[in-house]
Amino acid sequence: MNGIAANRIAIIGLGLMGGSIGLGLRRCGFRGQVIGYARREEVRTFAMEQGMVDEATGAPADAVRGADLVVLCLPILANAEILGVCRSALAPGCLVTDVGSTKGDLERAVLPVLQGTGALFVGSHPIAGSEQQGAEAARDDLYENALVVVTPPAAREAPEAVEQVCSFWRGLGARVETMSAEQHDAILGRTSHLPHLAASALALAVGREDNATALGAFCGPGFVDTTRVAEGSPSVWLDIIRTNRHNVVSELTALSEAVASFCDAVAAEDDARVFELLREAQQARQAIMQRRNGTSGT
Repeated sequence: MNGIAANRIAIIGLGLMGGSIGLGLRRCGFRGQVIGYARREEVRTFAMEQGMVDEATGAPADAVRGADLVVLCLPILANAEILGVCRSALAPGCLVTDVGSTKGDLERAVLPVLQGTGALFVGSHPIAGSEQQGAEAARDDLYENALVVVTPPAAREAPEAVEQVCSFWRGLGARVETMSAEQHDAILGRTSHLPHLAASALALAVGREDNATALGAFCGPGFVDTTRVAEGSPSVWLDIIRTNRHNVVSELTALSEAVASFCDAVAAEDDARVFELLREAQQARQAIMQRRNGTSGT
């Protein structure tokens, strides 16, 4: 049996992340109630048909009423707004978490909204997902063995609430690490937000001059692998960039310096320097992948 300490869970947003939570709860044997909120009726109908939720509503207050745990699965800048709409329906002691890729701005926006309700907020970020969007892309094993970063709020000591949120994600099969929102945003600016913008920039460069369709036949796995994430939702990613702007600018600066190093070496016909940069890049990726795959270097 899973270790999820809740009887009623509200999922606010039934796209890829929220829908996968609903499916994952059933997969792990959760026996409580799962209530979902989605703005569009067709999404609510689909979620019910697929067994993502027991009930689906278009009223966020109805979704959170009586919930022990509320999981915000909307674009980052929409979460605090919709929480404000339904704050009066939150039960004292209710836990609120989220799945957003940035944490600092959301924490600063959500804590004042919850003040006086008795509800507690503990941020989460599952490092999982795909470039696909919507309930149709949801799957029951999305969080299996994924890393979830839980960010305890700096403004309040709530160790029991933090542990309950950690247990929720472990119940879905995830691995959990805790850190501050600021530390999370700095790390993810480099490991997630920079790669997305780099992929987007590469897609723009290769597809420039209105000849992208003609070039498609000549694009091999290298282009496909390095630009896959550029198909992610622009509206979702705009929120991510807006809420982590300082870190993203720092990382883009580092990328531009690396590109400039390659450009200078190639233009100067300095093949030794080009080889050195390629070798450094190879070694850097190998070191990163060793850690990601759970092994240690020698």
